[in-house]
Amino acid sequence: MNPKFVYFITNQNKPISDIYGLDRGIAIDRFYIEKFLEENKTCIRGSCLELLNNNYTIKYGGKNVLKSDVLDIEKDNKEANIIGDLRDLKKIIPDNSYDCIILTQVLQFIDDYNLALLECKRILKPGGYLLITAPSISRIDCVAGVGGDFWRFTKASLNYILNDKFSYVNVSSFGNVNIGASFLIGLSEQDISKHSYNLNDENFPILITAVVTK
Repeated sequence: MNPKFVYFITNQNKPISDIYGLDRGIAIDRFYIEKFLEENKTCIRGSCLELLNNNYTIKYGGKNVLKSDVLDIEKDNKEANIIGDLRDLKKIIPDNSYDCIILTQVLQFIDDYNLALLECKRILKPGGYLLITAPSISRIDCVAGVGGDFWRFTKASLNYILNDKFSYVNVSSFGNVNIGASFLIGLSEQDISKHSYNLNDENFPILITAVVTK
């Protein structure tokens, strides 16, 4: 048995890491987030919008990105060039502005995510891409806390809320029971053998992803 699991079994009131394993390495869900973005990097082109920072826009879009905007609701974010609420950007961003919008681990923090998705549709150019990742299994966010972490998603629920808004929706899930248990107790990506990531079990996802076209 993995000695890290033995530790957890004998210390059940406290996870191995309380911050997604970031004090040990890279968070497990980031493996799948970056796998998803790598597989869909051709969508990241032209005028792009990302939240909080543009790290993924630059990493996966590279020279195909002509314009990179960063949106945040917090005024003190120096990496953001647009300050606004994703639920209502009508006074800030015109219709049909972006070829690609990247929403990684965002929807769970928005109380009315339908408003946010409708705004994404409005500001996305016809034929543009919306790339979404959302948690299916996760601890309550250690920054947003119990008052600011609203939602968890399944493949069916993300399909449901996207299909009535967009012309093309392709939803996938990533994870398995070993990965899910490891993520919850705070192991990092480096703690898990690489072959463990190769199995996707739709009954035990930790991450739901979607490629969406207006």
